[in-house]
Amino acid sequence: MSNPTFHVAKLAPGHDPGAFDLETFDCGEPTYNEWLVRHAATSVGAGVCAVYLLLETTGQDSRVVGYYAINPTQVIRDDLPTKLSRGWPQAVPAWRLGKLAVHLDLRADKDAQWGRQLLREAVETIVGVADAGGGKVIVVDADNHGLLDFYLRNGFKSTGADDLTLYLKVSTARAALGR
Repeated sequence: MSNPTFHVAKLAPGHDPGAFDLETFDCGEPTYNEWLVRHAATSVGAGVCAVYLLLETTGQDSRVVGYYAINPTQVIRDDLPTKLSRGWPQAVPAWRLGKLAVHLDLRADKDAQWGRQLLREAVETIVGVADAGGGKVIVVDADNHGLLDFYLRNGFKSTGADDLTLYLKVSTARAALGR
């Protein structure tokens, strides 16, 4: 048996439903699993977001072992800490990291840090589109308190107001990526 390889593929609008077996994905959080199966393709087709799949390939077999979803948004300066938004106009373009999930099988691999690798891939994608079309900040809604520490350890900052909404300046992300 060969070692698996991993790569990220964008879920395209109108994709072939047989191209990716989304139903076998299990990150341990039913809402994330269900969103991928029931809503990801529809959201992509409607232009609501872009979804990227982490695929594990062994021989001829491929399976979805992670995903993230991003979409453009805007943030209101008054909703951010003054230190973060000083000098900004009232509303600024931003990017939302709406979902990020890793299969239970990969979460057990603490050395590879698949969640962190997938987050880096998502941030690289966002910085690339922000460079091409604008965007001042990356917003993530942690969804639950269990995810806060993960995002805080990876450079995101709390607003202090809504403890599940976190921010990272695109310029800070760009510098961290060495761009």
